[in-house]
Amino acid sequence: MGITERRAKEKEQRHNAIIEAAENIFFKKGFDKATMDEVAREAELSKGTLYLYFKNKESLHFAIMQKGLKILSKMMQDACMDNSTGAANTLEIGKAYIRFYREHHDYFRTIMAFESEKLQLIDADLHDEIFKPGSPLMVLVNVVQQGMKDGTVRKDLPANEMAVLLWSQLTGIMQFIDYRKGLMESISLDKEKMLLDHFRILQDGIIRNIRVVD
Repeated sequence: MGITERRAKEKEQRHNAIIEAAENIFFKKGFDKATMDEVAREAELSKGTLYLYFKNKESLHFAIMQKGLKILSKMMQDACMDNSTGAANTLEIGKAYIRFYREHHDYFRTIMAFESEKLQLIDADLHDEIFKPGSPLMVLVNVVQQGMKDGTVRKDLPANEMAVLLWSQLTGIMQFIDYRKGLMESISLDKEKMLLDHFRILQDGIIRNIRVVD
């Protein structure tokens, strides 16, 4: 390995190590309370070196969100069955999203944080990340389009609109569950079953020949 390649590899390793250090701090303390000084100490770097890789706390938070989206995208893609219908695959994607919510909850919370007004300064970057090919939302769009082609999904609405409706509705109930844990426990609701039931109700709205009240 040449000097240039070795330096590039070392830079990438340090970049990844900083993100992991930031995850340890952000996931433990929360984004608002965490500081770049704490991240630098966790990564065993000077603050000046840290700023060579990430210009501010928001850019670090964004990098963690990107990592979470990659994990979610892979889970969704792996869930889709090649020989299944588009309608059936929407349900598999919903199940994958629910697994992500359960198994990678810190990443879920990180992704949700970018809907807050505080992080709108990088809204253009966020838009590009969400709508780029291979992103979780675009995986869902492609599956809805698959259903339109194989006749299992209604065609009277644009595929991207249906995908956004499915995505935002399921995300909304996930956030409700997060914010209302006490209520869920007091009435003995199984949150994972509730999420899946909710997505099935949403899925019924896009299946071909299901009538929706205007």
